[in-house]
Amino acid sequence: MRWILVDVVLALLALGVLAVLLLGLWRKVKALSRTVSAAGERIGRATDGLAVAQGAGPLGAPAARPSDAGRSSATPR
Repeated sequence: MRWILVDVVLALLALGVLAVLLLGLWRKVKALSRTVSAAGERIGRATDGLAVAQGAGPLGAPAARPSDAGRSSATPR
């Protein structure tokens, strides 16, 4: 009878340790999820800003006309 009681106590202690480890892991996963979500939002804003900047052309100038696309500035007209 004494050995059964010792086994039950050991099993309960093991379950308690497992519960503590799982709780710590759960908190870390939640924190990582928040970080990944914030990073995704920042990348989304940066992507939108890049699309706007590319639409404005180089250095914010209007986009080049299609007829000027093959010419360089050193080419005489």
